[in-house]
Amino acid sequence: MATKINPKLLHISSNTIRQLIISAFGMAVPFLVIHFSQKEIWGAFVSILLYTLFTVQIINWGNKEYLLRLFSLLPNKIKKNYSGILYTRLPFVFLFSAGSMFFFPLPYTFYIFIWILGRYFNHSTEALVVYEKKFNASISIECIGFLIFLLPFYVLKNDFGIYSLLVSYSFYQFVRGLLYFLLFKKYLSVKNMKMDFSYFKTALPFFLLSVLGFFTSKIDVYLVDYFENKTVIANYQIINSLLVFAMSLAAFIYAPFTKNIYRNNETVILKIQRKLQLLGLLLVPCALAVIYLIVHYYLKLRLSFWFYGIAFLYIYPSFSYGIKIVELFKIYKEKSVIKILLVGAVVNAVVSTILLYLNHGMTGALLGAAIAQIIILLITDKTTLFR
Repeated sequence: MATKINPKLLHISSNTIRQLIISAFGMAVPFLVIHFSQKEIWGAFVSILLYTLFTVQIINWGNKEYLLRLFSLLPNKIKKNYSGILYTRLPFVFLFSAGSMFFFPLPYTFYIFIWILGRYFNHSTEALVVYEKKFNASISIECIGFLIFLLPFYVLKNDFGIYSLLVSYSFYQFVRGLLYFLLFKKYLSVKNMKMDFSYFKTALPFFLLSVLGFFTSKIDVYLVDYFENKTVIANYQIINSLLVFAMSLAAFIYAPFTKNIYRNNETVILKIQRKLQLLGLLLVPCALAVIYLIVHYYLKLRLSFWFYGIAFLYIYPSFSYGIKIVELFKIYKEKSVIKILLVGAVVNAVVSTILLYLNHGMTGALLGAAIAQIIILLITDKTTLFR
């Protein structure tokens, strides 16, 4: 007799696989570039990557989180809300694409534009992917997009330069975004595509949470990009991506049970948190062992035990404060979360800047980021204790 698979478990598994695939493809890109070219090419490309990552944060303006709440509250107005907000954010795409002319060579502008446009389509439909549970379709799109990205590497072989990388990566992002947009084209309503400036005020808390979370985890990379040479930039960006992925393991574990966190009392939440903390003591060293092998054998870097000790302090706090952040959302303390993330971003920026200026390199940047994570943990503990 065939065993019936629990639909909820199937959705959770599909979404987890989707997130893992997206993260894996994202981390594979620099390794491919280094393999077919050199570290300096990726180091030079990081500046463009950081520019687009920042612009996408602005263009999104809390889009996913805001739409998920709106779709849940007003399911009969999904077309209207999706189309209106899509159109309202569109001018940012052209604004930041044009702004790239002030930072990069003019021939790069078109490719940065289609890169940003692809990300705009992608993020605009992310709420629909989750709401409609189109996780398998998303997995297919991600795989198709990445296969398209791989093709130029095997055609150009060792002639892969920064311009070739920009063209390839931009079309990769555009194809991904276009496929997502076409997947949900039924929700597009031309008559509802009207500018709604009130959206920026209404969705401001979601925007602040997103952008502050981004800067808390990435500001040290921006500072390394400013202070260090292309080789160091390439190395640190890759290491940062690996460490952030290790941090995200905590969210992968508790995210499917967010509903349970919202519905249960403090005793149950505390038990879940303690189990996650204990699991982190096992998972983080395992993740660091894998990262060590990648850094040692692929990046050819001999980093000290001290560096990996700092990396542990950077990753582990997320296994403790992640559920507490959800708990603060549960009691509508989004402003407290914004303040916590703001402190973390400022601490990371100040400490990393000082240590990089004093020539402590990647270790200094990571130490600044780790101190910020520890402070976020301490403030979150204090906020949840006295709420």
